[in-house]
Amino acid sequence: MQHDSLSGSSAQSRYILARAWHSKGKLAAAIAGFREALALDPGHLQAAILLGAVMQGQRRLDEAIQVYRQALEHHPNEALLHKHFVNVMLTQEGPEAVFRHYGLVRKDPRYLNPRPAEPLCCTVLRNELARLPYFLEYYRNKGIRSFLVVDNGSSDGSAEYLLNQPDVYLWQSYFSFNRANFGAGWFEPILRMHGRDHWCVIVDTDELLYYPDCEHRSIVDLCRRLDLKGKRAFKAIHLDMYSDLPIQDTRYTPGRSFEEVCPYFDRRFYHEYDNAAGPFHNQTAYFGGLRQRVFKEDRCYLSKVPLLKYDEDCILAGGQHWTNLPLDQIAVETGCLLHYKYFSCFHGRVSEEVRRKEHYGEAIRYRGYEQALSEQPSLSCYDPAHSVKLEDSRQLVRLGVMQADEPADASAAVVFPKIAEVSSRKRPFWSVVLTVYRRSRYLEQALRSVLARSPGPEEMEIEVVSDGPDDSLQADIEATVRSIAGERVGLYRHLIRAGQPEIFNVCVRRARGRWIHLLHDDDWVAPGFYEAMQVGIREAPDIGAAFCRQAYVDEEGRSAGLSFLERETPGTIDGWLDRIGCSSRLATPSIVVRREAYERLGGYCPQAKSAYDWEMWQRLSVYYPFWYDPKPLAFFRRSSGSESARVIASGEQIADTRAVIEIARSYLPSAKVDTLSRRAGEAYALRAFEHVREQMERGNLSAAIANLREGIRCSHSDETREKLFSLLRRAQPVETGA
Repeated sequence: MQHDSLSGSSAQSRYILARAWHSKGKLAAAIAGFREALALDPGHLQAAILLGAVMQGQRRLDEAIQVYRQALEHHPNEALLHKHFVNVMLTQEGPEAVFRHYGLVRKDPRYLNPRPAEPLCCTVLRNELARLPYFLEYYRNKGIRSFLVVDNGSSDGSAEYLLNQPDVYLWQSYFSFNRANFGAGWFEPILRMHGRDHWCVIVDTDELLYYPDCEHRSIVDLCRRLDLKGKRAFKAIHLDMYSDLPIQDTRYTPGRSFEEVCPYFDRRFYHEYDNAAGPFHNQTAYFGGLRQRVFKEDRCYLSKVPLLKYDEDCILAGGQHWTNLPLDQIAVETGCLLHYKYFSCFHGRVSEEVRRKEHYGEAIRYRGYEQALSEQPSLSCYDPAHSVKLEDSRQLVRLGVMQADEPADASAAVVFPKIAEVSSRKRPFWSVVLTVYRRSRYLEQALRSVLARSPGPEEMEIEVVSDGPDDSLQADIEATVRSIAGERVGLYRHLIRAGQPEIFNVCVRRARGRWIHLLHDDDWVAPGFYEAMQVGIREAPDIGAAFCRQAYVDEEGRSAGLSFLERETPGTIDGWLDRIGCSSRLATPSIVVRREAYERLGGYCPQAKSAYDWEMWQRLSVYYPFWYDPKPLAFFRRSSGSESARVIASGEQIADTRAVIEIARSYLPSAKVDTLSRRAGEAYALRAFEHVREQMERGNLSAAIANLREGIRCSHSDETREKLFSLLRRAQPVETGA
């Protein structure tokens, strides 16, 4: 014992010295030091992790694999080791080798290619045939269409049953449940191959995910709401459910509702908590509950993260008790996992798990259950002093088991800001509003283009709205407007910066005209624009918007191309929703919108961010026809220093379009929504890859990577994959001989 202590002390000393060498960039000395530490203490976790990382950095991948293999022998439940091991194995030996290591064999013949943004349900099971029918039914009713299942050597027919389910994708493994980090190790490679950028419900077959308003909200709706808030993880309390009978008399028959058989839970659902808990100190952990009361289980860990949006940066925890995702990506709203463990089969399951020793601490918890059941065979969890019958999700929110989203958060649901009606009967036909932010150099051209052939103020009101300008800029704006237009053009100074899209909502609310035209200060229109739009409004009085072909220009006004030609002659566009629902085909200077349409449908959506215009055109297209004139009568300037250029370089534009794809699902026709969402995802994936190519040509690697990341998240179709592979092949450096 003393020798082991001395070895451990020496190993730690070697590790500290090696880490110092590592921090100074002396990698050869660091590698030697980490190896010495591991020779003295093969279970030294930190030495193994850092040594493996150094090996990866030097592309010595075979050596890194060996380091991680040896470390996993000592630490089979260390999630970070599984993550590193899978990463390097996928790179060096490929997916088949990783699946082979974990004993994973695909059993079903189905093609697995989930739709973009489709939530997946992931579960590991062993001998759960009785629970499977209702488990699948519950999650299907919540909108789940794909179940990724690992069967750990069932002998009761579970695997055979699952193979007959058309929405189940089944792997089988006889690998140790413990050595697979209680199932998390299996799902690391599975989700890396099939679940990236998907919300994943990771639960056991005796767990039902419950969340605020789950009676009326699907898991798909919940995930969409989390996406809009920029969240990637959803926490829950593990809530043990039970009947009012002894456990051995709580009979369950396949297909019956779990909630009906075991409707009770403990009012005191936890006994203690720890703030900033878990290995990443990013969540509150709760302990205790029913198992502390009934089985005297010490510090039973009740916190779970059963729903998360998976990507390669996401570490899967054994039992999903924590997440490495940062605090700002963890939802404020919380749920619970209704846990149905205590059916009459519990006695037999306890004996089996004590024998197998596959659960935590060689099944220490199950040994506690076994002792309690041997002392009291007719043990019941029910106690009138503690037990409460489940009513609905509102009850659990009221009791503090779950937390609804903070009511003050405006982004908790999709917002289409209200646009009030204009009370005045005497109104101009047109309202033309130009917005100015941070500059005035282009304002003169924009304003002169509007004034060139404008009717009088009774027919067209014109206003310049400045968004949060300082005094100097405001003075420049006023001087420009007054020198060109005198008092013909109104001025409005919005004192506090609103930003896009809210400044457009400010403009729409101020506009009194029956038709509204919004321009940025660097846009302009050609003579004849308003006459052409008025022709369409007169000939097709039921339209909600009219637009023309637009010309793109650079900072100096030189031609940079034209927008799509939607039709060759003026008129309403057939099948317009099928086009605009797939990608944005126009910019704001080219379009005029009926004010009544804004009043009916609301203003520009704040969650759409930089893609606010595309979202609006889709929403309008669901309810109104669009008129089109093929003459290029509007001009949109592309500037390298503009906000548009910034969001393209950062990848934000593609991220925002993904958010719009989800927002649009709330109103697109049900017969079209899936097709349009898929096609839009493909279109913006391809656009992102074009941004990647452009940024690489400019030498802007960080911008290329940002767009590549967002493009991959848009679509996993064969076409986008081929485009991605083609792009990556072109990006490979060409080796030449000496």
